Amino acid sequence: MAALRLVLGLGLVALVVWLRGGLGALWHELSLAGLPGILAVSTFHAIPMATCGLAWSSLLGKARPAARAGFVLARWVRDGVNQLLPFVPLGGEVAGARIVAARGGVSGPTAAAFTVVDITAELMSQAVFTLIGAGLWLIDRPAGLILGPAGIGIALCLPMVAALLLAQKLGMVRLLERLADRVMPEAWRNQREAAPIHDTMVAIYAERRRFTIASSIHLAAWVVAGGEAWLALRLLGHPLRFTEVIAMESVIYAVRNAAFLVPGALGVQEGAYVLVGAALGLPADIALALSLIKRGRELLMGVPALVTWQMLGRGPARTAG
Repeated sequence: MAALRLVLGLGLVALVVWLRGGLGALWHELSLAGLPGILAVSTFHAIPMATCGLAWSSLLGKARPAARAGFVLARWVRDGVNQLLPFVPLGGEVAGARIVAARGGVSGPTAAAFTVVDITAELMSQAVFTLIGAGLWLIDRPAGLILGPAGIGIALCLPMVAALLLAQKLGMVRLLERLADRVMPEAWRNQREAAPIHDTMVAIYAERRRFTIASSIHLAAWVVAGGEAWLALRLLGHPLRFTEVIAMESVIYAVRNAAFLVPGALGVQEGAYVLVGAALGLPADIALALSLIKRGRELLMGVPALVTWQMLGRGPARTAG
């Protein structure tokens, strides 16, 4: 089934490229940015990525700089695993929790609980980001036809937040416990006295100030991440205003999350950029090139993250207490 979804995604990419002038036109646009452009976008992406790591660590409250650095490292690996190994269920989350357990100064079950709460905070902040994008669509382009992208973003994002919260109530956390016990047993070994993940999550949610801070930092990361597309478009020679980029990215991210069944949202992201970009007057080949620059960034940052993950995985996990 996973292979079928991958083939479907690659087929969608090929279809979008073919409909938009073929590889020749696409290569011409990509050459405007080139490898230096992908390097520049990757360097910029490190800012929102690190910000997400700090948002994750803020659930700890006061923490040593070394512990916060461990969360940033875990976020880098988590993103790399999710982007390049999308077939592994919760692979990035488990890898990130394992690093947090080893370097963040918390126990394995606590690291897993922090991970689930962080995912919730990030998705809730994305819902707010989508609403901000919808507002920008209405302000910049109030015509009836342009309501489509804003409506799509809201329709896709808000139900996903509700579904995540419902899943936590219906046993998703128990699934994470079983998965983590199989994938990273050394982090759980000799911790039978530790509170179950679900109970630890309840305690974390009770710290409302910390959860609010984490969500706010994630929201800032979503806004800063818009600068990645803004920079890429300037390198491609088709700049948009930052507010327009935020409006576009708010829909793209919502579409990517909704397409979680397609590995890496292959084809889905590309088609979304073409359709949403058209509403902003962005040529289809430029919109497709933008998507592929982001794919290049995922590869450039993801491969070292996977190597780091394997190197860290050779030693025993160090857990608190």
